[in-house]
Amino acid sequence: MRILLLGGTGFVGRRLAARLVDRDHDVTALARSPDATALPDGVRTVAGDVTDPDSLDSAFDGQDAVVNLVALSPLFEPDGGSEMHEKVHLGGTENAVAAAERHGVPRFVQLSALGADPDGTTHYIRSKGQAESVVRDSSLSWTIVRPSVVFGDGGEFVSFTRLLTTPYITGLPGGGTTRFQPIWVEDLAEMLADCVTDGSHAGETHELGGPDVLTLADVARAIYRADGKSLRVLPVPTTLAKIGLTVGGSVPGFPMGPDQYRSLQFDNTVEENDVSAFGRTEADLRALEEHLDEGGERSGDRRRSLLTRPATLALFAYFALSTALPTLTDSPLAIALYVPTYLLTIAVYDAPWGLENVVYGAESLLGIGHSSALYHVGLLVTYFACAVALTWLGRSVRSAVGSRRG
Repeated sequence: MRILLLGGTGFVGRRLAARLVDRDHDVTALARSPDATALPDGVRTVAGDVTDPDSLDSAFDGQDAVVNLVALSPLFEPDGGSEMHEKVHLGGTENAVAAAERHGVPRFVQLSALGADPDGTTHYIRSKGQAESVVRDSSLSWTIVRPSVVFGDGGEFVSFTRLLTTPYITGLPGGGTTRFQPIWVEDLAEMLADCVTDGSHAGETHELGGPDVLTLADVARAIYRADGKSLRVLPVPTTLAKIGLTVGGSVPGFPMGPDQYRSLQFDNTVEENDVSAFGRTEADLRALEEHLDEGGERSGDRRRSLLTRPATLALFAYFALSTALPTLTDSPLAIALYVPTYLLTIAVYDAPWGLENVVYGAESLLGIGHSSALYHVGLLVTYFACAVALTWLGRSVRSAVGSRRG
């Protein structure tokens, strides 16, 4: 078969391309900036963008099947705002389906998401549900696949959890009780390949999950346990988490927003796992904890975490210190940073987390878990150093501006 993968150089696309090549199919990967070095030998690449219908025609011509893998992450706020989900997921699927119908492509496989609903509460879930409706209403022989969160080297689920947490002790909205059923990307790719090549899956919507149902707290503990660290989870009231993420989402460059808060209000698990439609059982699938224990997803996540957390820490330090020194919020520095006074509500989220760090660090200094004590000493030094530096800078700028006016 001649098979076109939309988003074929991405996280799932690279694995699916390898599976299809192993089965002796002719594979082409379409991406906005295709990188052939990330793909197995024999896979052709073509530049194209699902949001630009004119860029698709040449790639669709002569294909036997198309797999739409293009997706924005539900875990982070996309560049361009939440409305980009509608543009990419709904608009992109409309363009892809129209191109497939124009060129007489018989098979169309849509990678969707568990919980996809045209009336969903988040932009991601709503746009995914609307895209499914476009596929079902088409004249194509279609299959829709709805996985739970997908993990694997190069994926975002583990790195997202690391960004939300710190080792030894951390706060999570509601105590991290949201449930997931993580599925390994290699297992998902194998089942997607079956959907493409086996016509018995036509007209079906498959919901797929991994072997284990884990809460967000379970996932965080597994990540740090694999690193040889313990983790104590503190419940952060969901109302405060909502305030923090809603307000934070209004700050340019902040990685999360209200959509991410809403997504944590609903479990991401299957009622009936359709892996049986592929002749497999949940016991045949790779578990997240097994993957982590064998060294998966470590070095890349550390690099990302080290780059991201200092900036977040400095932001929280600024908010917390501004609570004690409200005049800082009137300084030219605050005005330059576009930090209005109402953003200080985020300090309420941060205060119990910082206090518990002090308490837990004191326990450690008394002889319980010395490594965690050293970690938290470093954390607290960084926290207050950032706060003092920002205070000094704010006062200096204000003083300089006042001198010029004088």
